[in-house]
Amino acid sequence: MFDISPLLKISYWFDRRPPALEPAAQQVFFYVFAGLVALSVVISIIIKKKKEEDPWVAKGFQKVSSWCLTMGVAGLMIFFFSFEQVPILSMRIWFAGWAVWAVIWMIFIIMFFVKTIPAEKSRIKEKERLEKYLPGKK
Repeated sequence: MFDISPLLKISYWFDRRPPALEPAAQQVFFYVFAGLVALSVVISIIIKKKKEEDPWVAKGFQKVSSWCLTMGVAGLMIFFFSFEQVPILSMRIWFAGWAVWAVIWMIFIIMFFVKTIPAEKSRIKEKERLEKYLPGKK
């Protein structure tokens, strides 16, 4: 069973020389962070092909791609420092900070998809509806 009692101690998070990660945890962290970088590349390729269809959704997925790339590279750096057991840079608090940063940024991306895109699409439709009554260029 997984024991969470060390997670509740402040010394666990701020230990300057924490013990090495378990091999299974190392593999999980590495594959998750490397997967985020790979996902960023895949999303970027798809965006280039679909940009013509809906530029607002493409812009939203560009934000997701940027999130994946940044979180993947930052995670790989934190993982590297932890793997090499570099003092101060291998503290567990960096993983917690990474997670908080990732969640906050993802909230902003979700808000873009939920609020900004529908508002802009309705604004464009309203503008097109009103422009059909305006005289065109001669």
